[in-house]
Amino acid sequence: MTPSVSRRTLVKGAGASFAASLFSPVTRAAEAAAPASEEWSGWTICDSCNHMPMCGIHFRAKGNTVIRIENWKEHPNHFLCSKGISTLQRLYNPNRLLYPLKRTAPKGAKDPGWVRIGWDEAIAMIAKNLNEVKAKYGAETVLFYCGDPKEPRPPVMRLARYFGSPNYCCESSVACNLAYVHAQELSFGGEVSGGPNGKAKCTMIVGKNGSWASPHGFYRNLLAQKARGLKLIVSDPRRTKVAELADVHLQPRAGTDGAVAWGMIRVLVKENLVKRDFVDQWCTGYEELVKYCERFTPEYVEAETGVPAENIIQAARLFADGPSSMMLPGQSIPHQGNGCNNVRAYSLLMALTGNVDNAGGSTFEDWPEDYVRWDEGYTRSFIDQKWFNEPEQKAKRIDREFAPVWNEMQVLCNPNKLPEMVEAGRIHAFAGFGTNILIWPSPDEYKAAMRKMDFSFATDYFYRDDTHHDMDLVLPAAMNFERYAPFGTHGRKVSARKPVKPLGEAWEDWKIALTIGAACTGDSDLFFGGDPVKACDSILNGWGTSYAERQAMLPNVNVCEWFPKPATEKYAKGLLRFDHKPGFRTPSGKIEFVSSVQAKHGFPGLPEYTPAPKPTAEYPLKLLNGTRRPYITHSKTRGDQPYLLELEPESVINMSPDDAAARGIAEGDQVWITSPYTSKKVRARVRVTIMMQPGLIDAQYGWRGDQETQDLIPRKGWDPISGYPCCNDVCVQVTKAQA
Repeated sequence: MTPSVSRRTLVKGAGASFAASLFSPVTRAAEAAAPASEEWSGWTICDSCNHMPMCGIHFRAKGNTVIRIENWKEHPNHFLCSKGISTLQRLYNPNRLLYPLKRTAPKGAKDPGWVRIGWDEAIAMIAKNLNEVKAKYGAETVLFYCGDPKEPRPPVMRLARYFGSPNYCCESSVACNLAYVHAQELSFGGEVSGGPNGKAKCTMIVGKNGSWASPHGFYRNLLAQKARGLKLIVSDPRRTKVAELADVHLQPRAGTDGAVAWGMIRVLVKENLVKRDFVDQWCTGYEELVKYCERFTPEYVEAETGVPAENIIQAARLFADGPSSMMLPGQSIPHQGNGCNNVRAYSLLMALTGNVDNAGGSTFEDWPEDYVRWDEGYTRSFIDQKWFNEPEQKAKRIDREFAPVWNEMQVLCNPNKLPEMVEAGRIHAFAGFGTNILIWPSPDEYKAAMRKMDFSFATDYFYRDDTHHDMDLVLPAAMNFERYAPFGTHGRKVSARKPVKPLGEAWEDWKIALTIGAACTGDSDLFFGGDPVKACDSILNGWGTSYAERQAMLPNVNVCEWFPKPATEKYAKGLLRFDHKPGFRTPSGKIEFVSSVQAKHGFPGLPEYTPAPKPTAEYPLKLLNGTRRPYITHSKTRGDQPYLLELEPESVINMSPDDAAARGIAEGDQVWITSPYTSKKVRARVRVTIMMQPGLIDAQYGWRGDQETQDLIPRKGWDPISGYPCCNDVCVQVTKAQA
């Protein structure tokens, strides 16, 4: 008889010793792979919320069965939350996909007729179909996509490159945090950011509830910095745990963030708080900025945003009295119709006060020159970034007309116009890794696009009918406990893993992508014989280390001496630009208040403020769609990790007491959400909370059926600078459902 195990037992860290009895069918498959033996230790990372390089997991195993998990105390991120602890339940979920599946019924059929096949047949089928599409229509008509988890990005991008398609994209080029990076690159030439640190006098956090959306270490550090006297400014319409710690809480109406930023800029200019020596030497476009900010008087900003004028003034003065750091939002503000410009406007506060790459301020990462981004674990040479940036390849991308600024700046294409691209014959095949169609607004249109393609496949942990129904193949992916790749980078430290063997016939995504690459090109050496560790070594060897060396260090996570030591004012020392000259990686070599790239493509160079759609009598509430919870991330754990589903078994929206009372709604009531863009009604339950200001609700997308909030979001109003959807610009109505 299966024992009864409470969620309390799991979250207390009793670990997961019950897994063998709880999910016995899959566990027996594990035991068949490796007979029971003495307990041994393994190490891996949690991929539940993709704060890469994520949080460390130390597990104990018998044979090939993981029996207990706990914090990996030597790992830089060593506090597991409920999401991380529950990954073991996902590993042994009896619904897990363990074998390749091939459809046998025509696309559009109610029953796809899935049958089990072997890997040889699956790989041969993929190579044959992708090469046929390439021969008939061109390599660029195959779209390569990497969703969630982020771990497979390097080999999938390498696969796209050597297959010959510049149309590689990921969930971050659909609607995640790359638009925030894009905004910073337009002004600074790179990502400059910084949370609370020991040398900062003030930190400003914009649109980010790190107490829920970041690993545990973030909030612990924030509390410690506040205890030593750090001044905290928070700009967020919600009353979050982070906002409650603020010395100044700027609580703007949703979508008015750019006006707040420009209001603060005007205070800096008018009160001579601008660090002119820094601006005159390292910035361009100051005169245009001074002229434009004139309209954003404290009185105008208060009327536009609802933020009291004295709070705008106080925040600007606090930030100017630095050194000050700034944390900009990865997901919230960039998901507005004017999101990139609003993020850019906030970011200019760093430049105006000289808080750029200084001690206590916001900094550029101290990375090897060849490294792309810390959360993807790859290098420019591994993906051949130079090839993707060639004008010939940029011209073949499906975003060249839709998002020209993005097309020029980013190596990843923006695929948000996929339905139109399929209809126009510019995309004929789809190669997906961790795909989730519910990431898109109005997802039914993307489902229809998949149905019209000549060929498509996806890898995943589970079969998900919303996404996979009309694909030709679905492939079983190994989970985080079963993967070697990628390695992790944590500042100057580099970590490896020691996994168990994959269950069933699952392969890790790196192996899948590399094996497909070898089959499509006929060049096994180019794809490391399909071996993920050899692929990792092709990067690590250039850093004077290897996977085996890092694995031998376990459980310790040690410094890689090849990594550059932390430095400040890298722009003055020639440590930012690829030509090693002083300056920034912008076309002008300086911080650009007036972006030359935006101006080149016919947009205002300044990050001008554009008012967001305002509520109406019929649709009086603004929707923040895609907010986080501390125990669940969007659509990732809907049923995959049952204890997390027990914490929140259905879609829940947060609503202010005033808005609830006006509608006769009480805590726990079921409601319908409607928007002007669809006839569909979306179901949810209400949590009445002072976290939300009147006129605002929030929700998580990714729920299935009539709970899917992405159905409320239109496929219009895209941010022209990034091509991102307007998930946080939509006005809705909420009505109480009948019993």
